[in-house]
Amino acid sequence: MAFEAIQSLVGRAIERWPDRVAVETPRGRLTYAELDARADGVAAALQAAGAGAGTPIPVLAEDRREIIAALLGVLRLGGVFVPLDMSAPAPRLAQMLRDSDPGWAVVGSGVEDAAGAVLAAAAPAAVRVGVDGTGAPVTRHTPGPDDPCAIFYTSGSTGRPKGIVGRLRGIDHFVRWETGLLGVEPGWRVSHVTSPAFDAMLRDVFVPLTTGGTVCVPPPEATGDPSVLTRWIDEERINLVHCVPTLLRGVIREAAAGDREFAALRCVAMSGEKLPPADAARFLDRFGDGVELLNLYGPTETTMTKTFHFVTHADVLRPSIPIGRPIPGAEVLLLNGLNEPAPEGTVGEICIRTAYRSLGYHRDPKATARAFVTNPLTGDPEDVIYRTGDYGRLLPDGSLEFLGRKDHQVKIGGVRVELDGVESVLREHPSVTDAAVVAAEEESGVPYLCAFVELADGADPQDLRGHVRERLPDSAVPAVFVPLPELPRTISGKIDRKALPTPVLRRDTPAEDRVAPRTPTEQALARLWQSILPVSDVDVRESVFEVGGGSLVVFELLSRLVTEFGVQVPLQEFLAAPTIESLAALIEEAILTRDAPDDDFFVSLDGIDETAAVPARRSGD
Repeated sequence: MAFEAIQSLVGRAIERWPDRVAVETPRGRLTYAELDARADGVAAALQAAGAGAGTPIPVLAEDRREIIAALLGVLRLGGVFVPLDMSAPAPRLAQMLRDSDPGWAVVGSGVEDAAGAVLAAAAPAAVRVGVDGTGAPVTRHTPGPDDPCAIFYTSGSTGRPKGIVGRLRGIDHFVRWETGLLGVEPGWRVSHVTSPAFDAMLRDVFVPLTTGGTVCVPPPEATGDPSVLTRWIDEERINLVHCVPTLLRGVIREAAAGDREFAALRCVAMSGEKLPPADAARFLDRFGDGVELLNLYGPTETTMTKTFHFVTHADVLRPSIPIGRPIPGAEVLLLNGLNEPAPEGTVGEICIRTAYRSLGYHRDPKATARAFVTNPLTGDPEDVIYRTGDYGRLLPDGSLEFLGRKDHQVKIGGVRVELDGVESVLREHPSVTDAAVVAAEEESGVPYLCAFVELADGADPQDLRGHVRERLPDSAVPAVFVPLPELPRTISGKIDRKALPTPVLRRDTPAEDRVAPRTPTEQALARLWQSILPVSDVDVRESVFEVGGGSLVVFELLSRLVTEFGVQVPLQEFLAAPTIESLAALIEEAILTRDAPDDDFFVSLDGIDETAAVPARRSGD
């Protein structure tokens, strides 16, 4: 397959379907012709400011139309697209900006103040460029297959973001592979629910835009409310959904409970975290063979997906769903501790060999050299493999089973989290003497983080939640904080992680101080609580956020109340005191009056602060 730059593939679609809708969002639409004009406007403005090929250009915007136009504009210029999520903490945004060292930035409408604050702190010379271009002339860069094209940041082991530099042929290779595999045709409507800061957004954007399809962005509240997302997928006739299993779980439940047809849905593609067999079984029970369930695996370092597997009914009987076989142009090596091939059925480190890998870590040659190494099976310095740090096993049928992380890097909600980075941030708190963060799973297979901390001065471990949230993404905030008099250590003084207590989602309240359910309503709520939260017993006075709940859990809980009790509890009333005790009182009042308003139920995630019972303003995608 001869290389063709992704922006050229989109250009051909623009020429063929100028009047077709390219991007559709709650804020409005762009046709292919309008997207073309906006992209040229971004490129021309940057070019006039002095930006050129190879230049890192951060994009700070919320409107997905602006982000996609900026992506195309930067690529036409030959620049390096650096997308940032404006909902991230300001210190993290500033760190990524300093690391990328830009001279220019694209700033979208409505975020000028917030973007200006972090740009001033991290890149004083940055030029603010709008994205409302009108097709201004631009001298387009002639692209090469190994041109750097994007930097996506993940957490580093020191708690600082680590940038991964993508190359053009990696994107071209993946997009053409997936469109061919799924038979994507002109007119397909493809979901875009991924944060712009993750490399999966390239898949969401370019699979439809290279084939005459439409990038479809759901309402902001859809990613937090499965009922809204499920209704949107059905009513907007989405053909292809890309998401993480955590998000799929709520969609499956809503789909099974309702009578929606999903007449247009063709495929749901999972990536970012393990797909539990129980979720796959529920999916197949609901959709049968009418909708394909595709399990994908691949780290950002090797450019999105590198193995794939269509899930079957037989798979749900396995301990885990396979991640399948390599895509064309990629090879998987399973190496044991001696750098020898791991025999079938034995555990080895997953290593990926592909010409479509990334260019390594931005401005960090040492980290690049540690991860991208000479293939030990050939010894040829030109034969490079990427050591993923994941464990896997080859199954008898030739497919690959994913077993977990080799090091302290995990995925929570599809987002990569490096445990060392979380620990580093915790140690910055003046009350923390030391910390150890581990990943655990609830019975359903959903992962969460538990932080064990040594504290000084009698500090409240729950105060640490806000400290971490200010510095790291939500996915890296531990669900529970466990204070220990001292962390267990090995003879060498290192933390003995094997000796840590079994992680649980609550350790703060002594058993004798807990208040068990007292009324029939509280008892029914406790059963519901336990069905959606990994807790074995409940305290009716505990906040849902104290026991590991997040915004997805809140919306699932409120949705389940309609089925369980026949009432709708307004979100803001629940957030004022998100406990079983208070919720029981709201339910009993609603049952008596039967006048709970409908409109309050479907609201955005603004207002949810998972660190406290009383909500504070929280930005969201």
